[in-house]
Amino acid sequence: MSIITRFMTAVTEPQFKLARDLMALAIADGEITPEEKDAISQVCHLEGVDEEQLIANLQKGGAHFQIQMPRNRKDKEAYLRELILLIGADEYCSPQEVYLFQIVASKMGLTQMDIVGLFMLTTTHTYFKGDAGSKVLASFLKNYIDPIGRTERQNREGLRRMYETVAMSTQRQNDFEEYCSCLRDNLSKTTYALQENQILIRGFQRIGIDFMRLLKEEERIIYMQYTEE
Repeated sequence: MSIITRFMTAVTEPQFKLARDLMALAIADGEITPEEKDAISQVCHLEGVDEEQLIANLQKGGAHFQIQMPRNRKDKEAYLRELILLIGADEYCSPQEVYLFQIVASKMGLTQMDIVGLFMLTTTHTYFKGDAGSKVLASFLKNYIDPIGRTERQNREGLRRMYETVAMSTQRQNDFEEYCSCLRDNLSKTTYALQENQILIRGFQRIGIDFMRLLKEEERIIYMQYTEE
């Protein structure tokens, strides 16, 4: 049972209540961002429901809920990490779950780059056994970067966020040449990981974009950007 399916009923599990409340707010507070609007529309389309039905079901379980928002960045990330673990319980991250996670994280003030970074840091052996984390990350990347229905510019932006996340997480060092070498290695590993994702490769082939070329170009752009003195 997907998280979204649970949301279509009266959600009572403590782990889901905050996400439910934030998603309801994203629809109801009148300050919805274009990204949240698009995510909600995608969720509704994938679940075969209209937005009015979705919010009605979300609010059914707590019409008078009081949102207990985590107070600081550490607590917010801890909550979202728990949500990732729930999403990845079946070793898969569905498109609906990606959209849901984006809505919840954005309501907490996290950026798209934060979202990518959190998934990459959480889908490790620290939190998942065996290759489960790799499977969750692979499905997240597929559904996060899914090229179908997006322009080349949008696809570039999605990939660039991936490389920017890697660059920002690469520790700065006093020795500039050593830092450049480390950054180049980390970006290269990211390119290799993406090149191994056959689902992504087929998706980009379907829309006529050379995925390998695109990866190399974005890797080079980010490397140049972060090594300019």
